[in-house]
Amino acid sequence: MSKEKRIKIFVDGDVLVHKHFSGIGHYTAEILKALDRLLYDERYSRITVEVGVPLFKKHELGKYGFNNFAIRTIPLPLRFINKLRNKDLLPPLDLFFGKKLYIFPNYSSWPTLFSKSVPIVYDLSFIKFPQFVEPQNQKLLTKEVQKSIKRSFRVITISMNSKKEISDYYKYAEDDIEILFPAVDMHNFYRRSTDEIEFTKAKYGVFGDYIIFVGNLEPRKNLITLLKAYDNLPKKIQEKYSLLLVGAKGWLNNDITKYIIDMRTRGLRVIQPIDYVNDNDIPALYSGAKLSAYVSVYEGFGIPPIESMACGTPVIASDNSSIPEAVGDAAIKISALDDRTLTKEIIHLLGDESLRKKYISLGYEQINRYSWEKSAEDLITLAEESL
Repeated sequence: MSKEKRIKIFVDGDVLVHKHFSGIGHYTAEILKALDRLLYDERYSRITVEVGVPLFKKHELGKYGFNNFAIRTIPLPLRFINKLRNKDLLPPLDLFFGKKLYIFPNYSSWPTLFSKSVPIVYDLSFIKFPQFVEPQNQKLLTKEVQKSIKRSFRVITISMNSKKEISDYYKYAEDDIEILFPAVDMHNFYRRSTDEIEFTKAKYGVFGDYIIFVGNLEPRKNLITLLKAYDNLPKKIQEKYSLLLVGAKGWLNNDITKYIIDMRTRGLRVIQPIDYVNDNDIPALYSGAKLSAYVSVYEGFGIPPIESMACGTPVIASDNSSIPEAVGDAAIKISALDDRTLTKEIIHLLGDESLRKKYISLGYEQINRYSWEKSAEDLITLAEESL
């Protein structure tokens, strides 16, 4: 491979400027920030990266502080792009921006005419648990991911579990599926001071000790099981520990809302901040919690448990899909739908300080397995292989 040959990467930045910033947006932003830092190194001087966003959205990328990327405007507004995608009328993206390696971080790719493309497919929840996905979105993902994988040079995913599922379902060679693991930004997620914890708790109406859950309030996150487990705790524990739920309301959450209202009516302290919880405040809320519970029925990876570990908070997590990969031996793992065992493990962890210290220590070790810089380096390697 010629040393002079440049490596050109184009990243579809739609998820970075989307109105509803999601976990996919966070993942994309963190990998790109790590890639941006790597490009200061002269070893990567022949790599150029462009981030493309829809018409009228270019100014919204300023908040990320990218210094080594060229920002490109896709000459179509987002609403029009979505309409064209729904009708299978998207034009080849490389007609606008030339021959490059095109990375599409949100499952669905544009067609390309003379360039290689790589979609990021985080998990197959829309296939394995369609009842937990909004019907229109489920239908769109089913169609778009099939097309995107069929025309891809490689596929990126975020866990060994997702890699195997993608390979099995789409009959796609495992060797052509690259794993770029999520990680924790250690500059942001670390144990905060007592003063910062108390200030942040007061800001969101949280007083005393508490158990924390972070994630969208939707069926796949299995909040009903967590609520049942809390409901079944001895009264003296309920009086000492509240349950703090931090996350946006998601799809099909009526049953969750009704259960929370019922519990509050009976005097149980289930707290949902009225105000949107700023991302900068979440590390302090993790730090103040006595334990973090994350018992989803399915995940592509599971970031909140390792964020909790980075903040010195022990974790109870479910033992399905990719979650065991994320938490390793650093969390207490249970069957997702077993609320009785969850109750038992909450009691055990809250009542045994030596056990809490053990999992806190293991958590600090576990988070060091993952690095945004390592994932950004793996992305560069993939780009080199595309030449």
